[in-house]
Amino acid sequence: MQPSQSATQENPQKLIRSQVFNVTTITFLGQFASYSIASIFILFLTLPIVKDGLGMTESDAYEFMGVTQAMGYLMPIVGGFIIDRYLGIRRGITWGVSLLAVAYGLVYLGSSYVHVFGTHSFIIAYAMIPTINALTSSPTSALVSRIYKGDEVGSKSGMTYYYIAINVGSLIGIGIAPLLMDSALGVMSVIAVVMIGKALAALNFIVKRRLYDNVVDELDKAPMTLKRWLPVLAYCGIGYAITYMAYLNPHVSTYIIGLGCSLGILTFCARTLMLDGTDRVKQLVATFLILVAIVFFVLYNQMATTMVMFTKNNTDNTLLGLTLAPAQFQMINPLIILLIGSMLPKFYQRFSGFTIPYQFAVGVMLAGLSMLALWLGAVSADSNGMTSGNYVGLSYFIVTIAELFVSAVGLSMIGLYCHSSMLAFAMGAWYLASSMSNLITGQLGKLVAIPQGGEDTVASMHAYGDYFYSMGWVALVIGGLLFGVMYLLQRSLRHRGIEVC
Repeated sequence: MQPSQSATQENPQKLIRSQVFNVTTITFLGQFASYSIASIFILFLTLPIVKDGLGMTESDAYEFMGVTQAMGYLMPIVGGFIIDRYLGIRRGITWGVSLLAVAYGLVYLGSSYVHVFGTHSFIIAYAMIPTINALTSSPTSALVSRIYKGDEVGSKSGMTYYYIAINVGSLIGIGIAPLLMDSALGVMSVIAVVMIGKALAALNFIVKRRLYDNVVDELDKAPMTLKRWLPVLAYCGIGYAITYMAYLNPHVSTYIIGLGCSLGILTFCARTLMLDGTDRVKQLVATFLILVAIVFFVLYNQMATTMVMFTKNNTDNTLLGLTLAPAQFQMINPLIILLIGSMLPKFYQRFSGFTIPYQFAVGVMLAGLSMLALWLGAVSADSNGMTSGNYVGLSYFIVTIAELFVSAVGLSMIGLYCHSSMLAFAMGAWYLASSMSNLITGQLGKLVAIPQGGEDTVASMHAYGDYFYSMGWVALVIGGLLFGVMYLLQRSLRHRGIEVC
């Protein structure tokens, strides 16, 4: 029911609490559903068709997963423009959550017929997700900012609730999905849970959308016209067609998307060089860190790909005496974020000299150490090529700390270092870097892909050991060099009166 104007005026804080609670609720439900399928996705792709999987080889699964994740980062660049220009935040979220629920219903239907029509029946439905999801991801956090417009303290509190909802939803999703997958209900029950979660999120927002009457702009309030509908429909149609073709041909689309990402990042670099003075210096630092972020996210992406398969193929699945499903080790990530993420602001206040460039350098080095933790597990393996899951748990812990140093400040770095006239372009470059990292992850995963039907755990353990060893040392070297370069650069900039926070 729509709150009356007098009630809104008399109880503004109550209205704000209701608005934030509603946003965090749909965020929780959406993230619970998203992480439910994301946590077991590599396992679902490689599961035999007779067990309701897609029956891909590990090599094909890594590549396909790289392309799907890459498209997930590309579409918000255009989706955000569509929201800002034609739909408005509330209408965009309303349509986005509704269509997402329908899309996952079709994913469930398509997955049910893989044994009849092959992987095509899954892909034709799953290709809808990136285009539609782009209408809900960024706008949801933007809506929280709108609710607290002009209230910096309140905005931080609202974003904290939003941040908590994301991680609690992902923690529960990651915990439940592997259990359902390994139960008598099978993998289709996970997709059913995702469908229900998305449907509940849509229903929750649609029923209570009038809560936001006081924070939406005129674009949102104005009725849709044909002139505004046409670009939206074109975005949905073209976005779906491109994604569908990319998913059907991951061997080709990997290189096409990679080329596009490279050109976009190079264009941003060129435009940065056209700036003058302090603006150019600070944005050059941001550009360099965006390139470094590609390295970091390649390592970070191992959590949902090679680390899951390594746990499944070559560990005893135990963590501190507890037996977990391979995908459940990913629970460590949101759990650690929830436990220590709130401590970071105090840490940064105490160590003010620990600037963002140093954070990126330490993050990359920590991610490298997480890979070396897996290598230690590989060299400690028994004669059957099996090792303790504790090494995997340690790796997840270390890379999560690394994530807090990089991902948590990545977008804020854009706002701090980049020229105000190029913020949107800089955000796009960040997403392009994230997309590129997923493509690289997909290709690297093929190096340790076990052939279909292969059961030589000793050979696979050697392959994983070499893989994690190489990645770990490369990351440590890059992180160390970055730390040294940034130390010299910041000292030079201070002499010129330029501070990098």
